Amino acid sequence: MTVRRRLTRSSVLIALAAVLVLGIPLAVVDAARVDGDVTGRLEREADAVAGVVDDRLERGQLVSAAEIALLVHHGHRITVVSGRRPVVAGARLTGGVISARSGTSGAATVVAAAPRSEVRDRVLRSWLLIAGLGAVGVGLAFALAATQARRLSRPLEVVAEGSERLGEGDFSVRVPDAGVPEIDAIARALGRSAERIARLVGREREFSSNVSHQLRTPLTALRLRLEEAQRGEDPGAVAEELAAAVREADRLEATVADLLAYARADSEGRREAINLDADVAAHVATWQPVVARAGRRLVLERDGAARVGASRGTVGQVLDVLLENALAHGAGTIRVHIASEPGWGAVVVEDAGAGGTGIGLHLARALAVADGGTLHLTRQVPARLELRLRAFAES
Repeated sequence: MTVRRRLTRSSVLIALAAVLVLGIPLAVVDAARVDGDVTGRLEREADAVAGVVDDRLERGQLVSAAEIALLVHHGHRITVVSGRRPVVAGARLTGGVISARSGTSGAATVVAAAPRSEVRDRVLRSWLLIAGLGAVGVGLAFALAATQARRLSRPLEVVAEGSERLGEGDFSVRVPDAGVPEIDAIARALGRSAERIARLVGREREFSSNVSHQLRTPLTALRLRLEEAQRGEDPGAVAEELAAAVREADRLEATVADLLAYARADSEGRREAINLDADVAAHVATWQPVVARAGRRLVLERDGAARVGASRGTVGQVLDVLLENALAHGAGTIRVHIASEPGWGAVVVEDAGAGGTGIGLHLARALAVADGGTLHLTRQVPARLELRLRAFAES
């Protein structure tokens, strides 16, 4: 279900709940009000007839049904008891009735009655009015929710489209502001990520080009020296060629070191102090339910706290790779051990499996090396990997 539909549905459900919470008590109260209103009207009607009847009785005159019928509301019935035979006037009522007696203390007793359907009809009309207003309210809530959901979801769809373009290699992705602070923050983060990835890819291409160009010459020279030494018969000449080969190897090593330093230059500038204990604990807590669902245990052990120098996210990214590797290729309990020693901070991940290799571990090792650290498989069975990062030095 899309975000737009989720937002619309949740808003409509909230509006419907509000209508029910307010409408049902209101309908019950209104039904009681209608019942009381009809009863009050019958009492007033009975009082009016009782006043006429008492006046005629005081003058010694008899009361006839025809005279009383003139005072009865349409559809109602009046019963007057003043002698042996009651006088009844008005409609003949069948089924349920509602009645009320006059409140006067005269010689005659007057009872006014109305069909129960009169109350039901008024209550039904009142309930239909409440239901109609509630339906209008829910309809307005739906329209407003749909408008708001469209306003909120469209920027998210634009961000998703930008992310897809970024994944396809379009580093010019820029998402315009949507006027929603949280979404604008995501859009700006996506733009910064695109710029950073573009720089990294550019440096990678430049690095590859430099490697191809810078290593070809010393490798060729080293090969020529070794071939000369292989063909040589004079021990002195062979020794000289081997010494020259060693010099070419030194030159090759220096070239590789320079290229690696160049490749790490951008990353080195972003290194900052990382609380190793807090960072590792946070990622372990994130992985706990994942490991538990797989039927295994994840244990965190602390042997000291250290502040290491690394790019933001490096520790978490490397740890995620190691934990995923342990979960996929290992067995038994996964243990994460945090250690501290002079000049270094270490994170050890071990389990009872055979350990796995692949692009994930190669990527994790590259991340560690880029921040001046190391990542080694120190034991094959049971698998044990150790990440070491230099302690952060205040400048």
